[in-house]
Amino acid sequence: MASYTDDFNRPDSSTVTGWTEMDDNWSIVSNQLAPGTSTTARILYSSPLSTSDHYAEIVLSNATTTSMGIFARADIGANNFYLWRNNGSSWNLFYNLSGSFNVIGTYAAAAVNGDVARLQCVGSTIKAYVNGVERVSVTDTQIANGLYVGVRSEASSTARYDNFAAADVVSGNVGAFFEFFE
Repeated sequence: MASYTDDFNRPDSSTVTGWTEMDDNWSIVSNQLAPGTSTTARILYSSPLSTSDHYAEIVLSNATTTSMGIFARADIGANNFYLWRNNGSSWNLFYNLSGSFNVIGTYAAAAVNGDVARLQCVGSTIKAYVNGVERVSVTDTQIANGLYVGVRSEASSTARYDNFAAADVVSGNVGAFFEFFE
């Protein structure tokens, strides 16, 4: 079982150690992850998780009206993935197949500074959370496999992310626990 965290607390830098930039030029600015300013960009956590059942979350420390979000169950090229993002007026859950984005769930609320976006994929159940509250849950089989997670953002000079976490989700048998104490 794998788990990863990154608080981005390191000196300002034009490179982001431990991550693979898929597009544009991500950087560390004032102990936060900053997207590039020229195009929509993806940055992939460099190490894979152990299973396709996992979650990824990140804090939108400076929420903007640009598209900001987290993705999970990605392939190594970040061509196929589930994405939970806010565009300044609503949260949308997508599946992306080779650049073709399809909305599969929506929660109408603007992001605010400090929102924690979490995306969890377990089997065909895809759940999206804001600040620990489940906002969308769907059954979808478009992307059954993928061990990578990452962050996606439109170009922005002000959008910032902080406190990334990702881990495999291990299904437990709750019934066995309660039987033990009966």
